[in-house]
Amino acid sequence: MSDASVVKLRLSLMGRPVRNYTFDKTVISIGRDPGADIFVDNPGVSRDHFRLERLGNGEYQVVDLGSANGTFLNDQMVNTAHIGNNDVVRFGKYTLWVGYEQDRRTINETARRANTDTEQHTMVLSRSELGNLLDVAKEKESAPAPAQAVFAAAPAAAVAIAPATPAPMAGLIVAFLMGAALGAAAMYLITQR
Repeated sequence: MSDASVVKLRLSLMGRPVRNYTFDKTVISIGRDPGADIFVDNPGVSRDHFRLERLGNGEYQVVDLGSANGTFLNDQMVNTAHIGNNDVVRFGKYTLWVGYEQDRRTINETARRANTDTEQHTMVLSRSELGNLLDVAKEKESAPAPAQAVFAAAPAAAVAIAPATPAPMAGLIVAFLMGAALGAAAMYLITQR
């Protein structure tokens, strides 16, 4: 284990999960003392029952603090013992599952540092520059597209059919009205013959 690891603890009462904890501190106290890191309000648990102490390799050891009912690591009574990944500490009617995990904050920070040369950076624009960009985007949206077909027979002017690109609601309404106008122009030409 590296120093960038955290210990994940899952407290259970008679097999039922009670609470999950994550620590990266060097000493974790467990007991009936309200000031303990893991407070367990149960008469079968001593006020200062045991503590977990971080070792040099990043893992922890369990240290019994003279508890009345003892501390058990994987069902073996212990005073002091090294805790491996997925070990279980039992005290009274409670169990504490222990797991080690890489600290996600450290992983994210390492990845961020590795990507600083390749990631894009934030650009700050003035109000006028932002306004110009928005105007250009609006012009592109509202610019008339080249006509796909033209009816030359319309009496007053040529009528264009809207392009077949997806359009916002206003564009759909305009296309509908243009279609209606084309239909009316066609009916006019038919009735005039």
